[in-house]
Amino acid sequence: MELEQLAAKVSEIVQEAGDLIKSIPRPQVYTKEGHANFVTEADMASQKFLIEHLTPLLPDAYFFAEEKEDNQLAPGWNWIIDPIDGTTNFIRDYKASTISVGLVKDGEGVLGLVLDPYRGELFTGIRGQGAFCNGTPIHVADVPTANALIAFGTAPYYQELKEATFAMAKEVAVRCGDLRRSGSAALDLCHVAMGRMDGFFELRLSPWDYAGSSVILREAGAMIGTAPGREFSYQKPQTILAGAPKVYSVLEEIAGKHCP
Repeated sequence: MELEQLAAKVSEIVQEAGDLIKSIPRPQVYTKEGHANFVTEADMASQKFLIEHLTPLLPDAYFFAEEKEDNQLAPGWNWIIDPIDGTTNFIRDYKASTISVGLVKDGEGVLGLVLDPYRGELFTGIRGQGAFCNGTPIHVADVPTANALIAFGTAPYYQELKEATFAMAKEVAVRCGDLRRSGSAALDLCHVAMGRMDGFFELRLSPWDYAGSSVILREAGAMIGTAPGREFSYQKPQTILAGAPKVYSVLEEIAGKHCP
């Protein structure tokens, strides 16, 4: 199946998953390992739905998912999914949560879909074919670094990163226009791709947080990578930097000073 055909089928599945999570407005909440780390029955229902419906599209593909144990990239095709990115937002009805699906083949991102079910925006990136929001092409903005709007994450599950995170945020705030934090990395990254934001950083994200949006970003003309001197991958948690090329270089420089 061609990637464009596959994207169309996955779009339908992801939008149905969005309807599913919105139908569970007061989900049962469970605590996971780490500070302020939660999972809900809606996360579990969304993940189950996604796996059941994505499996027939690529029967040999492996699943690498947030609410799944023993995640490991396999050779060939891998679906990397986050059934709800921004679970705390979802619990609090903050309406800044997404469903993220990335498809990786032999370590390379080839397809990404991120749904904002509250705005009704579906972001799609297809390797070599562009990035889109609800079918309309999108592209990263070209804003001077001094005026750039930078989103960031605070790695709430990793208290040991707080000092470095806010030291980096302080320097970014001095050198750029202003900072924002939504609580959903996948959403922030798509807003960079669309030109609503100009850059993003977080000192530790898991692959399901960025797999889908990584393809969207690259196809929109943005850069995504990790801390200087380290290799970007979809295999394990890592620092994530993203942005328009000029902004990205500044974030990379600052991250080199503050990443532990």
